[in-house]
Amino acid sequence: MKRRILYNVFSVVFLSAGLALICPAYAQLEQSDRLEIPASSYSTEQFEVFGLGEEGILSVIRGDPFSSRSEQWQFVKYDTTLKAVWRNAYKLDFRYTPVMAHKTEHFGYWLFAEPDTDRFLFLKLNFSDGTIDIHKGNLLAGVDVQQFKVIGSKALISGYYRSRPVVLVHSFFDHTTRVLPGLYEKNTEINNVDINEVDGYINVITYAYRKKNCVFEIKTYSYEGKLLKKTTLSDPKNSFISGQIVPLNPDDSYLIGNYSVGCTPYSQGLYVTHIEHNEPAQPEFIEFSELQNFFNFMKPKRRQKMLERIGKRKSMGKENRFRYRLLVHELIQTENEIVLVAEVYYPNQRSTTPVISGGMTRPYISRSIEGYRYTHAIVCGFDRNGKFKWDNCITIKDLTSFDLQEMVQITRVDDYFVLAYPQEGEIHTEVIRRDKVVVQGEKFKIETKQEGQKILNNEDGYLLPWYGQYFLAYGMQRVGGSSIGQGKEVFYVNKLNYKTEDIGKVENAEDKELR
Repeated sequence: MKRRILYNVFSVVFLSAGLALICPAYAQLEQSDRLEIPASSYSTEQFEVFGLGEEGILSVIRGDPFSSRSEQWQFVKYDTTLKAVWRNAYKLDFRYTPVMAHKTEHFGYWLFAEPDTDRFLFLKLNFSDGTIDIHKGNLLAGVDVQQFKVIGSKALISGYYRSRPVVLVHSFFDHTTRVLPGLYEKNTEINNVDINEVDGYINVITYAYRKKNCVFEIKTYSYEGKLLKKTTLSDPKNSFISGQIVPLNPDDSYLIGNYSVGCTPYSQGLYVTHIEHNEPAQPEFIEFSELQNFFNFMKPKRRQKMLERIGKRKSMGKENRFRYRLLVHELIQTENEIVLVAEVYYPNQRSTTPVISGGMTRPYISRSIEGYRYTHAIVCGFDRNGKFKWDNCITIKDLTSFDLQEMVQITRVDDYFVLAYPQEGEIHTEVIRRDKVVVQGEKFKIETKQEGQKILNNEDGYLLPWYGQYFLAYGMQRVGGSSIGQGKEVFYVNKLNYKTEDIGKVENAEDKELR
């Protein structure tokens, strides 16, 4: 018997660790509602939760123990009090397997493929009333899908075909499929497919190794799939690892990401560059040693030795070399600033256990993978002119995952950012205000629905930012009235509310004491 809680992310993480003002008595995470769905004791089931903001949540349960010819997909929308709004189900033909999913403001899209053929199926779910539309099409047989997105009435499927990158555009309107030109090249990887829905552009960011040099390019296509322009970034010493576009207008944008020294996956720092009329300006490179709080995850003595070594090398005119792997999250854009967040991780020893994973951001595939251990995360703020303004850091203690995914989640409350992540039935939280930690790490236990009921076992716990100051914690638990009995297995969703009403008062009082 096997069950799996599938993880998905629709938001960006904010993390921090700077000057710590500890005020645990004045901020707390409260459980306001809880939803429990009994898990079948004789079938394989998979459970997902998708946040829909103030419209509620969507739960998806896969699995049908009574049919060998189809797989039952059950969709239920709940409001913000976790009361059911509508229910719908779809029986998936056994020949199709799930690949990826994508969420827009009003619809959810699921991509399915028939293995060893070119036949694909798209399921479109209307969040308002639960109606389902099915579209079938022919793409390419044997495509290793890496990304799936939807713009307007067209699906974008990016991945690799015979070890070369491809981006397929399938029209739901006339069921035609075309391949975006200029991408099918050797030694090239797709870094990201970025959708500019306002202007109707598709930006494909690629990373290529050519003649001992690393080439970072942005190819911009029209909604119809026509190549409009190509922007190449190069530097004699540094290589660009990732990049996200911040559009200002059709001919003016910023590109923000991380870079390395030489063609390696190990980050040396961050960069920002202005691109105007297809011409990138000289990038601003921000080495990790230039960040005030990057090494705060270390113990004080180790951190001091690291800073002394960095300073000594700089005084001697020598370069510092860092070997950090970064999981860069989607940029957060507000009216006044742009925020980059990245978790620092390293691979664990390879696991031989096949893992089923997937959701809105990753393929549904079975594979033997390495686990990952997270050490810390950074958050950096830029103004709307692309000028670096501040940074912060938070330690992530003993957190591992089989999948490389964004574990720490964020929600903004007033002028504060509340960050949180789940671990072994508890939620770890911290509150920051830009480069300042105003509430240091706290832990809150996930509670059951009924008084006197105990949580006997936790499996696959995840967290989502929802809306306002609310989070969603979800996963699978075994609950019961006594630790002696076996209890029952349930899929759970907990609505969590972080109250910050008194943080400002405490922060002002602490500031007066420091003065």
